[in-house]
Amino acid sequence: MVLPGTRCGAEHRELTNLAWHCAPFLYAGTGGALVRRFKLDGELAAGWCLAKAMRQRLAGRVSGAWRRALLVPVPLHARRRRERGFDQAEWLANAVAGPLGLAVLPGALRRGRATLPQGDPRVGSRAENVAGAFAVVRPRRVRGRLVVLVDDVLTSGATARACAAALLEAGADQVALLTACRS
Repeated sequence: MVLPGTRCGAEHRELTNLAWHCAPFLYAGTGGALVRRFKLDGELAAGWCLAKAMRQRLAGRVSGAWRRALLVPVPLHARRRRERGFDQAEWLANAVAGPLGLAVLPGALRRGRATLPQGDPRVGSRAENVAGAFAVVRPRRVRGRLVVLVDDVLTSGATARACAAALLEAGADQVALLTACRS
């Protein structure tokens, strides 16, 4: 806990390029179990639980100019999407957006090359694993806009930083992050 009038001593490198981040769950415990059931087992009931909690958390953050923010899902590589049968971040973005009246811009980002899963033991550096993997496909749609990236989990922040950097380079005003869990 940070006391009023004092500085937070924690390192927040995972938030570089991000205006803010919110997540309703920690990955340890229920949140992680729901993400795994949703993402790996395709249990939509777990997805709806995550989306409801994410929507409630996001509702308090989207005021003022953020009421017109675009939700941009962090994309899977096409091969992984085919293997899994769906893109969990895109599914969550759509489930969160509707009740809040926010627009989703699927396909704004493209994962141009397959990367190892960030939790794979062969990944020596998460930042190097995703370096150069993301590109903005629709720069005119994000230019001058507030963007909320949507993903399932924030661990090191490497994926979020890479996506945010690409969006900012394409002209987005600010980029924030909404995830179901953080580690």
